[in-house]
Amino acid sequence: MMTIMLRMTRLLRADINALLDRFEAPDLILSQVLSDMEQALDRDRQEMARLERGRGRLAERLVELERLVQDEAAALEDCLDAGQEDLARSVIRRRLENARRLDAARRDAARLDAGRSELERRIGGRSERLEALRAQAELHEAVQSRDPEDPAETDPDTACAVRDAEIEVALLRAKRARGARS
Repeated sequence: MMTIMLRMTRLLRADINALLDRFEAPDLILSQVLSDMEQALDRDRQEMARLERGRGRLAERLVELERLVQDEAAALEDCLDAGQEDLARSVIRRRLENARRLDAARRDAARLDAGRSELERRIGGRSERLEALRAQAELHEAVQSRDPEDPAETDPDTACAVRDAEIEVALLRAKRARGARS
């Protein structure tokens, strides 16, 4: 008895969803999806710019730390040549501290580079999907603007003709398939 009720409930729910889908305007939904994807792509590009700025600052910090470590190595040699062991200990302490900072900065740079690579991949994927959706929107618009009374639309020879929008969609799909194989 419960399974019959469950099936009836699912059937009713499916019918309601199908009915709602018919009432919703597909062009508005497609427009909203395009807008959402463009906003997500803009956010990703802003994040990429932020990562680039951070990577630039980190690169400057790496150069500075490397220079400090080298300067302190030379200072250590001078202290040892002069027999100043107390001063040499101070230089060694600074050198070790800066070497640790340098290692930490290198790890941060590696993490930033990995995040940047992932973000580049995500931006590429979203850009491809956005272009495919735009082509789909153009195709939908072309289909919607077609006049069923126009003899060119009902002529079998022109009905089989391939539209530019269909070519674009096929090209984008081929590029995506080729990219997935690479």
